[in-house]
Amino acid sequence: MKRRIAATRAMLQRLRVCLSTVLILTICFFGFWALKLPYWYIDETKLYRADPSVLTIQGNFITPDYKIINLIRQTQLPKTQIFRLDTKELEKNISQLQSVKKVYIRRIWFPARLVVVLDERVPVFLLAPNLDSEPNIALSADGFVIDHDYLPFKTEVKAKKLLTYGVRDGKDEVWDKKRVEEIWKLTKALETYSNQEVKYIDLRNATDVYIMLSDYLIRFGEINDTALTRAKYIASILPEAKKMTQKIKYIDLRWEDARYFCLKEPKENKEQTPSKTILEQEIDKPSQTQQLDDEEITQSQYIEIPDEN
Repeated sequence: MKRRIAATRAMLQRLRVCLSTVLILTICFFGFWALKLPYWYIDETKLYRADPSVLTIQGNFITPDYKIINLIRQTQLPKTQIFRLDTKELEKNISQLQSVKKVYIRRIWFPARLVVVLDERVPVFLLAPNLDSEPNIALSADGFVIDHDYLPFKTEVKAKKLLTYGVRDGKDEVWDKKRVEEIWKLTKALETYSNQEVKYIDLRNATDVYIMLSDYLIRFGEINDTALTRAKYIASILPEAKKMTQKIKYIDLRWEDARYFCLKEPKENKEQTPSKTILEQEIDKPSQTQQLDDEEITQSQYIEIPDEN
């Protein structure tokens, strides 16, 4: 009986060893076979065609798809399983686009596909030579220039229009973070104190800037250290402007110690096109009449706004 029990135990031990060996070999074979499946590899043909089954782009509200696809085509991706694929080079190339702040590439293992997630820069200003022209350059809040290759944007953006010829002091206009922030702070200050939207800012004459609110045109003068102080006056000026029975040509905020209403003359209402308001016509005239000439404005047209203090 002891010998039979011992023999049975030995046979069961050998059977377990055999089954374990077969199971391990089966798992290894199945694993090797599974790793060689084409689903672990990116199909380059579909990738370069931006097939949704292989490539998905998310967060590109202003960046054209073709720019991202071109960079993917120019980047040599290794032919390996998706979980071993290094995407750092591709992320570096895509992050060099003007409209992209950050980029992250997710790898979906099975079936293999890529998800490009973009964190884009927010355009705050659109530059154009006049109101009728399409913008040719955009500026982001952090001072980056987004050139005309990205325009028009895929989706509508809430950006202010800046009228400029692209030349300043005889040289090409230079935009940096400091200057963009200066104009952006002024824009937000005017909207805060006036409860009106800034439609556009005319920078074609840097020493005599015009700013169009929803209802009134402001002759702001130069944007300097006193700009934010002068912008605060609009809160007390607009209630007075609404009481005026005469039509206001513009609100003059060029000086820190005095504010004026410039009134319209009746003859200015004769020539008006139905497609534009009078204020838009004033701001969009040719360069020779862009800056209003003080000599042509009579004393009766100027009304000083009394200091509330």
